[in-house]
Amino acid sequence: MHEDEQYLFDLRGFIVVRNVLQQPQIDDLSARLEAHRAENASPILGSDRTMFRDENDTAWSAASLLELGGTYIDLIDLPALTPYLTTLLGEHFRLDHDYAKIDSKMPEREKTLYLHGGGQGAGGPADLVGPSDGGQCFYRYSNGRFFNGLIAVAFELDDVNASDGGFACIPGSHKSNLGLPSAWRHSKTQAEVPDFVERVAVCAGDAIIFTEACAHGTVPWEGRPGSERRTLFYKYCPHAVAWSPCYYNADNYPGLTAKQRQMLLPPSAYGPHKVTEKIWQKAQDEQRELRQLRAELAKIKGSSE
Repeated sequence: MHEDEQYLFDLRGFIVVRNVLQQPQIDDLSARLEAHRAENASPILGSDRTMFRDENDTAWSAASLLELGGTYIDLIDLPALTPYLTTLLGEHFRLDHDYAKIDSKMPEREKTLYLHGGGQGAGGPADLVGPSDGGQCFYRYSNGRFFNGLIAVAFELDDVNASDGGFACIPGSHKSNLGLPSAWRHSKTQAEVPDFVERVAVCAGDAIIFTEACAHGTVPWEGRPGSERRTLFYKYCPHAVAWSPCYYNADNYPGLTAKQRQMLLPPSAYGPHKVTEKIWQKAQDEQRELRQLRAELAKIKGSSE
């Protein structure tokens, strides 16, 4: 992470890294996403789960973009981003959750900019997520190091002009000592968006890296008819910190490297340590046995009816 990028991140709370994804990667991500959307009336577009969808959901492992395979697995530890994540989070960090956000000019869906975050990451008692995050979305810089509670990487699959909509934030708000005034939190149209909110233009393949402590949100989409903004969010925490209530089960994703399995470990002050890896492997083994048992019981029940 270059000196100028570090300066701009500390100053503004975000940076744009151009051409992180190459065209074959964009094509693969897009094809897998569109196939999933075409095959599912209610597609699963991420793992930031705060409630069960149905009684069959497992307790500690949520559906994830990683299940789409291919380049979605590669994004866990994309080499082009490793220096940025290491600088912003330290040597030991984990993938906390992921999701896709798709914005389009669909009249049946209400579009509102919900600015959230800011105020040193807490956002204040009226914040969209702040009241429940326990101050987890913190930001500070001390003794030559960055400290972040949650770093988001937004991989863009489409070109987005500033006037289209999409990601926007209040630069510098990650260091604000006050919560965002209520009158500025919600904007139902682009005309209502305050002037000090910066709308970030990107090209397909770019990545926006931002601290969740920065007040941010999605501006209502006003792109050309039929266009969409498809963004893949991969969000990382220091190993001892967590946002999502659900963790990854690495056994669900065949072909992971040792490093990727470490990055999917649940939160622990020990980080990717042999002790915690052993504990988590036992939990995964028990989960596998439970699934096998349930499948056997269902088979017995089915044959007896």
